[in-house]
Amino acid sequence: MYSQRGPAYSNMISVALSVPLQWDRTNRQDRDLASKLALLDQARAEREDMLRAHTAEVRAMIAEWENDRERSARNEHELLPLAAERTQATLAAYRGAKASLTDVLVSRRSEIDVRLQTLQLHMDTARLWAQLNFLIPLDDTMDHSIVYHSKDAQ
Repeated sequence: MYSQRGPAYSNMISVALSVPLQWDRTNRQDRDLASKLALLDQARAEREDMLRAHTAEVRAMIAEWENDRERSARNEHELLPLAAERTQATLAAYRGAKASLTDVLVSRRSEIDVRLQTLQLHMDTARLWAQLNFLIPLDDTMDHSIVYHSKDAQ
């Protein structure tokens, strides 16, 4: 290599020589093989990370599905009957001239809102079930209702 330096310094010539030594060749790895193995390890690590993330996502979906089922059952067994009883009580009070028509309409509106919330919850639960069923398809021999009611058996 030839380098022309500034006026304060003289020009420079350098020579480099590289000789590979055949030292402990049996224990040395081939560089190409090592790079390919490193790429393989990286691909495996990325796959494991993606698998862990996917597993966590599915577990979160299952937990949300179970939570929605419990909320839906609670709405059906507790909130809907209470809203219907309130509507009936307000209607009876209106017939007895102890409540206004506005009170009856407010209680009916409240009951309808509870019914709509329950239907929305059923829809969300069914959507999650469809997603989970798509991710984890069941055999044709297995009945879907067995899996759907497996939480009730526990």
